[in-house]
Amino acid sequence: MERRADEIWASAASRVHFNRDFRFTSQALGVAATESLSIGGRAWPSIHFDDQRFERALAVWSNSALGLLCYWWHSSRQQDGRGIVTVHSLETLPCLDFRALTDEQLAAAEAIFNEFRDKDLQPAYLADADPNRALLDRRVLCDLLGFDSDVYLAVRRLAAKRRAEPSVRDGKLRPPDAQFVA
Repeated sequence: MERRADEIWASAASRVHFNRDFRFTSQALGVAATESLSIGGRAWPSIHFDDQRFERALAVWSNSALGLLCYWWHSSRQQDGRGIVTVHSLETLPCLDFRALTDEQLAAAEAIFNEFRDKDLQPAYLADADPNRALLDRRVLCDLLGFDSDVYLAVRRLAAKRRAEPSVRDGKLRPPDAQFVA
């Protein structure tokens, strides 16, 4: 049994886990990262990379406005307010190609991850009004990927447009203090 347990641990343990059943109105993370290796489950399967530096890059990308938009677009939205991705469709989810990032960009992704590891993010349907998500977007777009503030503002406007989708907000009323953050 110990040999089998070692085999499972070697093939299944990871530090990043993908949210397959994303409830946009209550959950904030598309990808969660753990400090130590853990085995994901049905709802949060583990993601494996040959290069561990990609783990932090995946976490910051997936929780940015563009990462959330890719998840929403690719997911099955048969229930309002929820996006479902199967393990097989996860393989074709549009995502940043981490292999194309330079060592400096991967180091920037690590720095961004460390900056945000203790910050609270609001549920995904409020991504346009979340100051921490806006800062994450700026750091990912401008500091990691090198885009200018015009691209950042365009992505923030895109986040505002996505929130109006019934498949994102599920009829949930917006809190009165939730205002767009540029």
